[in-house]
Amino acid sequence: MTMTTGIVEAVSTKDVTTKFGTKPTYSMKVNGNWIKCGFKSHNANVGDEVEFDANTGTYGVETKSVLIVRKGTGAAPPSTASATPVVAAPKASYGGYKEKVFPIPPLHGDRAIVRQNALARATDIFIAARGGKPFDLDESTLQMVIGFARKFEAYTAGDIDMQEAMQENTQEQVPAAF
Repeated sequence: MTMTTGIVEAVSTKDVTTKFGTKPTYSMKVNGNWIKCGFKSHNANVGDEVEFDANTGTYGVETKSVLIVRKGTGAAPPSTASATPVVAAPKASYGGYKEKVFPIPPLHGDRAIVRQNALARATDIFIAARGGKPFDLDESTLQMVIGFARKFEAYTAGDIDMQEAMQENTQEQVPAAF
C-alpha cells in the first residue's frame, strides 16, 4: 500500500451487472493514471486534491479510501503535454459479440485467449501422461508441450478448417485431366 496524492483530472462511473443486480463502479484519474474505487463512491470532483492508498490489483491501481485534502475549482489541472495533438496510427479493432468470427484471424484479440488455453491444456496433458510424476524441464520437453499447444490452437482457432476449405476450393477450381 502506497499513500499517494494528486489532483483529480477526471471522474468516471460505469454500471456493471452483479449477482445482486446492476451496480455503479467508480474511478478517478489522478496523475495521469486511472484509479479504481470499486463500488464505493470517492465523492471527489475534477480539480480536487486527493490522498488515497494506491494498491496494484487485478484491474490496475485500486484504492479502498479516498480523502479529499482540498476542494478544487472544478477545472482540470494544466496538462504537461505538448500543444500539438499526437495522432495514433489506425489499427484494426475487434470487440463485442458481433465481432466474433470463425476461423479467428491471426491478429484478432481472441487469438491470445485461444493460445493461452491451448498452452494450459497441452501442459495438463503432458503432466497427466507422465502420471503426475515430477520431471526435468529441458528444451525437448518445452518443445513437445509447445508443439501440442500449437496443434490445439490451430484446431480451436479454426486454422485447420480454413486450410481444408481452401484445399477443397482449389480442387474444385482445377479441371480434372482426362
